[in-house]
Amino acid sequence: MIKIHDISLLIMKKDKKIKELDDWLEKIDDKDLADDENPTLREYEYITLDTDFDSISLIDDNKGKFAYRTNGVQDSVINKLKKMKLDQIECELDLHGETVKDAVVVLNNFFSYAYTHNIEYIKIICGKGRNSKDNVPRIKITAQAFIKKSNIVRAACSASDNEGGIGVLKVRLKK
Repeated sequence: MIKIHDISLLIMKKDKKIKELDDWLEKIDDKDLADDENPTLREYEYITLDTDFDSISLIDDNKGKFAYRTNGVQDSVINKLKKMKLDQIECELDLHGETVKDAVVVLNNFFSYAYTHNIEYIKIICGKGRNSKDNVPRIKITAQAFIKKSNIVRAACSASDNEGGIGVLKVRLKK
């Protein structure tokens, strides 16, 4: 990145200074030279979630249909999300085969990517937990707890039965 004081050195020709340029360079700062076509990425605050499943299940222990919206979000937002087809959501994460601990890391990375790239809708494939110990859907419950702890989620719900049902979560992030 070129600093302000470096520009005057690049423009000078045969040790000749341009007074107007030097005056202008003294009055501006780095943000005046920022490239407006590449806006800065939004900041994502990583979620700390205790990877002990008992702690996670205190946040959410719903094994069935899931629906969540943050305070202030209207019913129409969650209703629209419920009606949205999965093929309309291009950004997806598949958590099959992950441990609870790894799922938290992967979810943080995925949410960070989606949020900083202004992606509004995401889907998380977590499975129904049929192959889990005691048939408890640990990854699904972990994803639901993560969603509830996230400050960038506006609404989330399970997919319809013909699109994966309780094993797939549709999420709407803040714009």
